[in-house]
Amino acid sequence: MTLKEALEQSEEHFFDSFYRKLPYRSLGKDYSNPDNVNGEICAKCGGECCKRCGCEFSPDDFKEISFDYLKSQIEKGYISIAIIDSELIYNDIDILILRARNKNSPIIDFFTSNSPCILLTSTGCKLDYEHRPSGGKLMVPSENYSENFFGCKVHKCFSPYTIEDCCYEWEPHQKVLHELATYFFKKDYPCSL
Repeated sequence: MTLKEALEQSEEHFFDSFYRKLPYRSLGKDYSNPDNVNGEICAKCGGECCKRCGCEFSPDDFKEISFDYLKSQIEKGYISIAIIDSELIYNDIDILILRARNKNSPIIDFFTSNSPCILLTSTGCKLDYEHRPSGGKLMVPSENYSENFFGCKVHKCFSPYTIEDCCYEWEPHQKVLHELATYFFKKDYPCSL
């Protein structure tokens, strides 16, 4: 079922039918890995991963998960509500997550967007390490390359925090994300950083 189809249902039926009523469960991410912070490698490639898409926030990245708090964070203009297609994660329904917003993209965005992160500058991320999304903090940079479909060299950087992990963590918070998506529909805020 697509998000559009789900939104046409009553909100109570939507959440009762498709989202498990589970408490939040963090995946216990390890931010202490020194390999995650290697500015030298990132500087050499110029943020190749950041040029493709903003990275994912975990609920752990926020002080609280409430409509008012997250609204105030999204209004800063560098966070988007991303719609993850159910087929991407083998789920019954699309999932909403928060991620760093892409340049020239709306606040409510599809995960498949392929444009640079709004936080990427010529000197790296606008956010210091502590305030970056988990998807960025856990990225392990690599100097090794592989060839993509078009024959271009691509760094083999990877993040142990997968999109499936992100969706798993955000799943219990779909109701508040749905409320935020409804509020931010067709609204725009410039990046305040």
